[in-house]
Amino acid sequence: MIRVESLTAGYGKLEILQGLSLAFAEGQFSAVLGPNGSGKSTLMKAIMGVNTIFGGSIQLKGRELVGLRTEDISKMGIAYVPQRENIFSEMTVLENLQLGVRSLPRERRQEALDELLALFPILGRRQAQRAGLLSGGEHQMLAIAIAWLSRPSIMLLDEPSAGLAPAVAGDVFRVLQDLRRQDITLVVVEQNARRILQYCDYAFVLREGQLAFEGSAKACLNDEETIKGYLGVHEGAALAGRDPTRP
Repeated sequence: MIRVESLTAGYGKLEILQGLSLAFAEGQFSAVLGPNGSGKSTLMKAIMGVNTIFGGSIQLKGRELVGLRTEDISKMGIAYVPQRENIFSEMTVLENLQLGVRSLPRERRQEALDELLALFPILGRRQAQRAGLLSGGEHQMLAIAIAWLSRPSIMLLDEPSAGLAPAVAGDVFRVLQDLRRQDITLVVVEQNARRILQYCDYAFVLREGQLAFEGSAKACLNDEETIKGYLGVHEGAALAGRDPTRP
């Protein structure tokens, strides 16, 4: 669905991605993993046209995205949930959601809100609350819900479990599984490899701006060399169910 070919991208004159090529399949829940600085978030921003692209191609179903404005890319059915600044903290939950439905025809707005609150019941119980007072998990649910309101065919999420307790992160990942069942293609950048590999279908591991591994989530979990070499020894021990503090 999204094909990246020989992509070199970064910020200003700094190149982070180094000739990266990969493809995200339609209807798949894909995780983008790797150590800090490997280019995971840079890839998401490059797809959305918000950083510097030095060369290469990004195509959505054969249509070139490089050179398009971010708002035009969004209109093509791609929703992006950044790690930070993804809600309006001073507004209530309901006001945030009402902003999210403004692009829909007026007669569809209430129906869309009703569908959303069925999918995210916690937000229904927090409608009158100021968004800045939400817990970390509720905050992420709201950000994901706002993106879902645009009825995207693809959702890009940058570190949705950042700072969340393991149980809360699991709630977020289960919501993403529900969205995948709606035929939404998901691409999720994550540091928490151990958890997301239990939920996603496919994994890409980046290192120093290049593709180090790709394969099914199961294959990634079972590939000891990839886990230790690219995701860290401690992550590999946790994936294997061992205590990383013991030899």
